[in-house]
Amino acid sequence: MSGQMDSPLPAPVGAESLWGLAVLRTPLPGPRAHPRPGLPSGLRPRGQGFTLIELLVVMLLIVIVIGTVGLGLGGSESRAVQQEAARLALLVRTARQESILEGEVYAVAFSSDGYQFMVLDNRKGRFEAVSSDEILRPRRLPAGMSISSITINGADAGNRPELILLPTGELPAFDIVLTRGSISWRVEGTADGRIRAVEPRA
Repeated sequence: MSGQMDSPLPAPVGAESLWGLAVLRTPLPGPRAHPRPGLPSGLRPRGQGFTLIELLVVMLLIVIVIGTVGLGLGGSESRAVQQEAARLALLVRTARQESILEGEVYAVAFSSDGYQFMVLDNRKGRFEAVSSDEILRPRRLPAGMSISSITINGADAGNRPELILLPTGELPAFDIVLTRGSISWRVEGTADGRIRAVEPRA
């Protein structure tokens, strides 16, 4: 139509223009699109929940822990007495080795609730408590535990029992019973030098 100005036609869209439009229309990544520097890649940004598998694994671990604790509580009394008997056996073996290495006469003095290691002072002619040795220091039994009986060379050791350890390595046969409630364990020494914690005789 003459007299009217024709509207300009849009310029043809080339490949470069299409690429520019695509870039402009692509949403920019948010601040959470990439892990924050300094955090391990396995850590999830705040705001996202656990997956079902992760929850199941956590529940399984809780069940295992609860079951283990439940089983442990049932045998805790017996285990405590056993451990204390094993400790006493190890300490008596240590004192015997010290006696042999140093050429000194050692002794173990017992009471109902503990024991202490002693060494013979030749100048004074009497046993003195070992106080400077952290391993052979005096020890008190845990609460509720006691030494119920001591037998040395087949006889009751009496009110002031002492186990003598000679530097020759000679060892008297002995039997020490540790008790807590209805649970007992024994520390047994034999003439051939064996010292060990054993279950009580039936």
